[in-house]
Amino acid sequence: MKSNKPSSLYDALMYLQCEFVAERNRVNPGNITWQQFDILTILRTGASTPSQIGQRLSMSRSKISKNLSTLRDLGYIKQTPDTHDRRELETSLTPDGRDMLGIIDQQHKTLEEDARQVWSEDEQEEFTALANSLIAKLRQERVDR
Repeated sequence: MKSNKPSSLYDALMYLQCEFVAERNRVNPGNITWQQFDILTILRTGASTPSQIGQRLSMSRSKISKNLSTLRDLGYIKQTPDTHDRRELETSLTPDGRDMLGIIDQQHKTLEEDARQVWSEDEQEEFTALANSLIAKLRQERVDR
């Protein structure tokens, strides 16, 4: 008979998620929302259109539009007409947006340092591989929806 008690994997994933949320709240110098942080993180890899951002984050066009408007007002992003399709806006980080992400990165280094203190090099490599495989699966499921 299967128990209704959550598994240790379930517990570990939920508590890890809670810790990451707490960490994210702690290192948020611009008081931006999680969705806005995710958008900025995507834009760090290069310019993108709102539809591409929405697809990657599984967010509606209206949510993307509202968040982009706020980020633009804060000076973290700029938008220009796409050279191939003038109906689309190419969205990219401004220097202020890059600086703000840089501050967050510096503070996230503490998390990396904690992990290095807890895990051996082999464990770090194993965690990285396992996390990346789960990340890829979760992203693919979002895209497929």
